[in-house]
Amino acid sequence: MEIKRVTADAATLLDPANAIWQQAAGQDFPMVPTPLKGNPAIEAISPFIAQSTDHGVIHGLSVAGLHNGKVLALRLSWASDRHDRIADLDQFVDGVAVMFPLTAKASAATMGSPGEPVNAWYWKADKAEQPFDVVAEGYGTSTRRPGKDAQLSSKAIHKDGRWHVVLERPLKVGNQYAQFEPGTPTKLAFGVWSGGNRERAGRKSFSGDFTLVPVAA
Repeated sequence: MEIKRVTADAATLLDPANAIWQQAAGQDFPMVPTPLKGNPAIEAISPFIAQSTDHGVIHGLSVAGLHNGKVLALRLSWASDRHDRIADLDQFVDGVAVMFPLTAKASAATMGSPGEPVNAWYWKADKAEQPFDVVAEGYGTSTRRPGKDAQLSSKAIHKDGRWHVVLERPLKVGNQYAQFEPGTPTKLAFGVWSGGNRERAGRKSFSGDFTLVPVAA
């Protein structure tokens, strides 16, 4: 996978159905259940979640990236029935997140650690054009901020049994956010939630630790 540089405006990159995405060199990431059972860090936060063994039903995520020198966009696609509404207390929605390290030693597997934070872009199907920007320093420490504060945008479509979600943000914003530089690789990790499987919080599929991805000059 490479986040390729193209000549296109932000609105074009934000559209998951636009033909510009045919130019992207994407990658399929295998997804596995987040390790919850017997995890003492999870047990300390939620004994209920720590007993989960039936989560992580999404097994693959297709990711592509483009930038125009000003904004960077990631297109995330996966197979799922459409779960985008909450009608009762035991119902949840589909979601996806991209995580970036804010320090060299930050771990995706633990969502960071004290002094080693991570930054994430988080999309939920019931708020399809209102993504969240998240900072965390370990399990249970997430601070969720409105995406607009980080100039983060999203757009999604569900077609033929698949979600296609684009998350887009300027390459550089304030110091509390991931920064991107053309010609300098970035690290990425991913999480996906299946609302139809009652997935939320730690109950999800994830891609493991960070993958280094080139960003074209």
